[in-house]
Amino acid sequence: MNGFFASLITGTCTGVGAIPILFIKELNERTEDILLGFAAGIMVFAGAYSLIYPCIEQGHNIQAVIGILLGSFFMYYLEKKIPEDKVKGNFMFLIANIIHNIPEGFVIGAGYEAEGENTGILFAIAIAIQNIPEGLIMGNILKNTLHSKYKAILYTLLIGIAEPLAAGIGILTLQYIKALIPFSMAFAGGSILYVVSNEMIPKCHCRGNEKKATFGFILGFVVMVIMRGVI
Repeated sequence: MNGFFASLITGTCTGVGAIPILFIKELNERTEDILLGFAAGIMVFAGAYSLIYPCIEQGHNIQAVIGILLGSFFMYYLEKKIPEDKVKGNFMFLIANIIHNIPEGFVIGAGYEAEGENTGILFAIAIAIQNIPEGLIMGNILKNTLHSKYKAILYTLLIGIAEPLAAGIGILTLQYIKALIPFSMAFAGGSILYVVSNEMIPKCHCRGNEKKATFGFILGFVVMVIMRGVI
């Protein structure tokens, strides 16, 4: 399985995650917060242990530090350009979430090029698992905005397309510039850590479901520990 094909599957999982909105009236806040915590646990493991730690282990400490800082700043810059609470209209909502998915696609591409197929598959599985609850949450929001369940699923699927595009760019770039591999992994890891700390955890800890969201986080982290041992 190559990186582009794997990222295509993970991107599709975003749309697949929205399918349950056809059968449920509304996603309650408790379930949404638990799912966000679960997704955050998965992404922290992927960012810290599968992306950043290998760079440090291989002695690329300076690249790791610079990559983490620049990856975090990059996500901060994107957020400043398209703040979520100021997004107007369905099109801008779609664009904002596509931008959010770009680092995830790059993670898969970087994983395949830097650490081999097994690590690339691990990243793909991690992001696919994370994309399903994320797709459900986004689909629920879009359903209320568009007043159409089918349009909401279509829009959510379109959001996932950013991942294979970003993965393709990552694979092509790193095939020709091998020296960028440690930096690119740390950059992707820093991007993930920023999104988790700045968006996912605050969202699932602001509506009275902090403990449930925390156990969701731990469960997501444990799932990745198990997957790491299997793959």
